[in-house]
Amino acid sequence: MTRSKHHKSKKRERPKVSVHKMNALRRQLEQIAQSAEDLSKQTPFHLLVIASYLNRLNFKEIFNSSLQWDKTQWKFNPGVLAQLMVIATFIPAHKKIALSRIHQAYQGMDLELLVGEPVEPAELSDDLFAAMLDRFYEADCNKILSTIALSVRAAFDLPPNYIFHSDTTSHVLFGDYDESEYALDPTHIIPTYGYSKDKRNDLKQIMTGMVTDGDGLILASKVLDGNTADCQYNHSMLKILQEVYGDEFYKHTYVADSKLLTRKNMVFVYSSVKPINIISKLPESFGGKLAKNIRAIAYERQEWQPLGICCEHPAGKGKEPEYWAQTFQRDIFGFKFWVHIYKSSDAERRLQAKLKKDQEAFESDLKALTENRRACEPDAIADMNAFITNHSKSFFLVDLSVAKSVIEKNPVGRPAMTPKPKRVEVTWGVNAGKIMQKHALVEHQRQKDESFCLLTNVDPDTRSSRDVLLLYKGQHKVEHNFSVLKMPLLASTIFLEKPERIEAMMTLLYFSVLLHGILQVISRNRIAACEEPPRLGPENRPLVRPMSETMISVLTLFEIISKGDDISIRCKMPERRKQFDLIKHLIDFDPTAI
Repeated sequence: MTRSKHHKSKKRERPKVSVHKMNALRRQLEQIAQSAEDLSKQTPFHLLVIASYLNRLNFKEIFNSSLQWDKTQWKFNPGVLAQLMVIATFIPAHKKIALSRIHQAYQGMDLELLVGEPVEPAELSDDLFAAMLDRFYEADCNKILSTIALSVRAAFDLPPNYIFHSDTTSHVLFGDYDESEYALDPTHIIPTYGYSKDKRNDLKQIMTGMVTDGDGLILASKVLDGNTADCQYNHSMLKILQEVYGDEFYKHTYVADSKLLTRKNMVFVYSSVKPINIISKLPESFGGKLAKNIRAIAYERQEWQPLGICCEHPAGKGKEPEYWAQTFQRDIFGFKFWVHIYKSSDAERRLQAKLKKDQEAFESDLKALTENRRACEPDAIADMNAFITNHSKSFFLVDLSVAKSVIEKNPVGRPAMTPKPKRVEVTWGVNAGKIMQKHALVEHQRQKDESFCLLTNVDPDTRSSRDVLLLYKGQHKVEHNFSVLKMPLLASTIFLEKPERIEAMMTLLYFSVLLHGILQVISRNRIAACEEPPRLGPENRPLVRPMSETMISVLTLFEIISKGDDISIRCKMPERRKQFDLIKHLIDFDPTAI
């Protein structure tokens, strides 16, 4: 059935907006556009806190006096640009802030509060920051970081600390970096392939090393080639620290992982009249398998001294392991050292997990072996021997034997008047007995899992085995700093084209980590001095030992509203406003430093 050619569908008419309503909307839009320039500026309070910390460290002044720059050629001085770049890492965002978009990150903020002079975000360009990074690199960026970092304890009235924690991490790079361009200049880092701690072996990388004190405050950093070995890094960092601290270096203790322990590094440790104090984990292959020998003696003697729970700040939930220790003195490369061997109570769970996983794999492979039939005896023997070889390091064993199997089968088809002889089929297979556990190997693994050795040249009368263990456990402070460094706003991946700028950028990012550390140490010290922990956490839970990120989340509830010379503070949670004075005290906020 077709429509009549005279039939026309009616077109639906859109309802018209009244002229009065449209005019009212236009007037509102015009008023918004006209008043947009008069809106107040809103600056997150935690950025002001970070700026005040930088000012107390004389960050801009040290930058401007250390870099070569022409005041007549720079729109903003390098100290201002560097301070803006460091503070930018604290701006809440869901992705990294590119140099070309820093002006967008600061949009709507009062930058005069953050750097002490009027700056319009639109005036910030990546060329300005690139020029600052170039000058920063030329002025020895690592030295500037150390100079400012060493002034932190005096600036914030913190007690001295004589512990060094040292470690390295990798940073993947996006972009094509020609290694040959930089290999001839030893002053340039070389982006190249190496062991990627970010699991990105497909990308070139650089590495950085960090030294913190016992509270996690950064003291020094070093940007390294992408394939730098940790033993090489430790050697260069020991030399740097010796130059910085001079005759006072012997008062400190350098804590690092097992890659510190090489003959070259041990010789350097004892190269001064007063040796460098070190603590490191003893690797299994070091010193003629010294760890294995010490372990055998310790378990034979069974002279373990109880240390109890060795935690700097026990959680009190009964989950912390207990430790026992024995101490041995040994000469290594002609130098005196002490080996502390520790046994912990939390290793059995890990051992049982290993045994279960190994047994499941062993039983699965054994089932496949015994169910498979071979046409000849040599093939069965070969499969049996291959199984034995592949599972030689297993915690389990089984008696195996090769056996022949003879099966008579009736001929195919209907039975004939004269019966045909039966067909004989001969196959060979592997028979298995009962699965047994290798008790000696399991006990050896139990000893390896529950014990480890720390090497030090500090006399036990000066630092007990418990002291040494607690100091080595402090390595987690460096690891936490690396996690802060690689937060989305900071540096898990680098996009700059020039390695010199990468080195300068990484050093500025380490300034950001230093500021995280300052905020964390100050707040923890002041909270510890309170009669009871302040209830500033989520759902008003008490803060006991908050991380810097937790304190920043508390501070983000406040923002500075500025319009011309008028300044006010707004709180997003009214119930927190009455706690503002307490919060300022906990973070040691000094308004005079703005």
